[in-house]
Amino acid sequence: MTKLRIGVMGCASIAVRAMMPAMQGCQNVEIIAVASRTKDKAEKTARMFDCDAITGYERLLERDDIDTVYMPLPTGLHEEWVIKSLEAGKHILVEKSFAENYQSAKRMIELAKAKKLLVMENYLFPQHSQYAWVKDLIASGDLGDIHLFRSTFGFPPLPKNNFRYSRELGGGALLDAGGYVLKASQLFLGNDLKLLCSSLNYEEPFDVDIYGDAMLRNSVGQVAQVSFGFNYYYQCCFEFLGSKGKLVVERAYTPPVGFMPKVYIEHQNLKKEIILTDDNYYINMCSLFAQLVQSPDDYAIHWNAALNQARLIDAVRKGDST
Repeated sequence: MTKLRIGVMGCASIAVRAMMPAMQGCQNVEIIAVASRTKDKAEKTARMFDCDAITGYERLLERDDIDTVYMPLPTGLHEEWVIKSLEAGKHILVEKSFAENYQSAKRMIELAKAKKLLVMENYLFPQHSQYAWVKDLIASGDLGDIHLFRSTFGFPPLPKNNFRYSRELGGGALLDAGGYVLKASQLFLGNDLKLLCSSLNYEEPFDVDIYGDAMLRNSVGQVAQVSFGFNYYYQCCFEFLGSKGKLVVERAYTPPVGFMPKVYIEHQNLKKEIILTDDNYYINMCSLFAQLVQSPDDYAIHWNAALNQARLIDAVRKGDST
């Protein structure tokens, strides 16, 4: 397999701490360059990963030896730089949330279709073996018919200068923690989810949503209840309630490398704990993306996934149950 040549657009924490080390660990990926708005930051990061340092995102896109852009920029900057990257002929792995709203997502995906380029939103948890284990358990019928999916993802308040509190940069709990629980709801209950009700809550002095809740239902009547926010003690779990039993998954969205997840299965008068194997979903995602770039017939799956995620985010924001 030909190596995927990646240019990293921005030196965000997730890039330096997790994704770029994972790229180095993938045999089918090569980091060519990293770009920052500041020369010092670009050079410092480039030294860490033995790649070229570039000052300015535009110059990264001028490189002919780069096939793909990995974009860890804040959501509020995505539309501008996704469009510029697509116009430069680059595939894109973009951090969540992909778009601030559905119309923005539609503009980007329509250009990706026209250019026949892969755009994929970087939700990592489906690439962990824990996710496959849960899917297999549900398919086995051990829990019976699934009636309810319930999930919470939230964490304590962030430093006040964090970009997640900036409306201009696409901040807010819905576009951050909320994206995870909505993505999981689709993965487990299907893409035909409709909003039943939602609530977003704001707190002074911020002009973005700080926490929220939503309830959704699919065409066969299965319900998702989700909560998310920046003012919880750490919560990162989901559970399934079925006609025969219940499953609870801890560290559902952020199992660290080397961490062995715990899950709990309950049946009538019986509860058991199961410890699953560890995994590295960063490496799994990088390897998968490199494979997908070479499979143009599968691009539409990921275009549509990004659009459907943006549709649900819009619905929750608007409280639109239509």
